[in-house]
Amino acid sequence: MRSSSPSAQDASGHLQGLARRIRTLRERRGLTQEDFAARCGISVSFASLLERGERSPSYETLVQVAGALGVPLAELFRAEEDEAAGAHRLVELVRARGLTQAEVDRLLAVAEAMFGGREPGAQPVEEAPRCKQEGCGKPVLARELCVAHYHRARRAKTERPSP
Repeated sequence: MRSSSPSAQDASGHLQGLARRIRTLRERRGLTQEDFAARCGISVSFASLLERGERSPSYETLVQVAGALGVPLAELFRAEEDEAAGAHRLVELVRARGLTQAEVDRLLAVAEAMFGGREPGAQPVEEAPRCKQEGCGKPVLARELCVAHYHRARRAKTERPSP
């Protein structure tokens, strides 16, 4: 029987982490293994082996994988438990949508308005207005009505016959 050394176990753990990361990134982009393999220039079976951590990719393959996923090479090795684990998703959104600096600034202003100055999970200082329909209490869309009541009122107004 062969016993695995601690360094071999660490390497296996890192390979499994890399495999999970590649699969997660592929799935987030909505790519099938076939599409992913074609973008990387590898076979589907090899892509599957990579995602299961059963093959150790070469440096060239890692570069192709990162390129196919549209991420820097280092992103493949980032631990998902990082404090800023969600930050990469914002960066992906900005890149995927091709947002301008002005659009990013507007997005940040909205986020600041929504979350600025509050502890996570804290209630907003000012309660949002609620629907005026009796017993509803949902947040208001317009004219003191929630989405459902507002659209019902609009439909009722357009269905009335003209005098």
